[in-house]
Amino acid sequence: MSKNNISIILVLLAIVIAGGVYMYVYKPNMDDKAALDSEIETLEARYNELKAMEVHRDEYIAKTEEYNEKFEDEISYFPATLDQEISVMFMKGIEKDQGNLQMAVNSVGLGQQQAFYTLGAGAAAATASDGTDTVITPSSATYECYRASFPVTYEGSYEGIKDLVDYIMAYKYRMNVTSLNIAYDANTNIYSGNITLDAYSVSGGDRQADSITTDTTNGVDNLFLGGAGAAAPSASGASTVSSAINDVRIVLNNANNDAAPGVVVTAAGSDASYSDNDVVTIDLTVEEQDGKVVGTIDVDGEELTVELADGAKVFGVYVKSSDRVDSDDTNGIKLNVTNNSDISVDIKVDGDDSSSPRFSIGSRSGSVTVN
Repeated sequence: MSKNNISIILVLLAIVIAGGVYMYVYKPNMDDKAALDSEIETLEARYNELKAMEVHRDEYIAKTEEYNEKFEDEISYFPATLDQEISVMFMKGIEKDQGNLQMAVNSVGLGQQQAFYTLGAGAAAATASDGTDTVITPSSATYECYRASFPVTYEGSYEGIKDLVDYIMAYKYRMNVTSLNIAYDANTNIYSGNITLDAYSVSGGDRQADSITTDTTNGVDNLFLGGAGAAAPSASGASTVSSAINDVRIVLNNANNDAAPGVVVTAAGSDASYSDNDVVTIDLTVEEQDGKVVGTIDVDGEELTVELADGAKVFGVYVKSSDRVDSDDTNGIKLNVTNNSDISVDIKVDGDDSSSPRFSIGSRSGSVTVN
């Protein structure tokens, strides 16, 4: 091999070696250096940011504690729960019999609470000592916000209505009047109507439910009726309807049974039924027609009509329900009542499932009592 060829081979080999060194040694190292420089730049920026914040450390800790106190102060306007016992005691506070302050509650719907918002745990909630430094500990608590509606049928004096509004607005927990209607009877000087309240609660964290104390003697059948010194039962406070005396009878059973439909409605000797395993809406309208009080009940498009005897004071609806059989047993009714008459619609419910009722009351107007 000539010297020229050897020189050419050596030159080519040197070029290959230089290219390999560049591709597999120099370039990866430069890429790593660029990545490290970028990371260093980011960390330096974050360091400078934290260093600037460190100057205001005590201020941030103080503000955190201040905002936590404000948060606790705000949620103190809402109870931790909407227990029905507490709601009942609130409603009892509406009733007045003090001179011109007259207010009687004829019926109350204790609405089921529904969640409508969740408060997250984004803010720091506690401080702890760590040597000479103070460390902020984030809270893991979340708060669920609930709302429930309470439709109330009332009657009383004009001063009693104003006192009712004042009572609601000055109540220790926040409430909202969503609707209010007033009817005036010039003959008796009595005001009556319906008011719907929205109550709210915030549960979570270490919040505790309110406790209530009553002086009601244990053992009575009805919390507000019966026992020594209690008021006598009346059409507005206790049902006068029984299984034997009623104008409309509704029987609720498991829709999956083989013996009868899940919902059977009887009025004036006629029946209407509903067999599907779900909740059916039933509409009852009571009104005066040609001097008679007539009730019309619509069961999934099938109507029944019943005419009350002259002099009747109550339109009675008796509901005979039953316990759920299993998780597939889901049928029931929602009863909407429109009472355009001067008498009371009195609904008595017997034997309903305590944990998952088949019967529920929907919209209602006029004098309607559910027991």
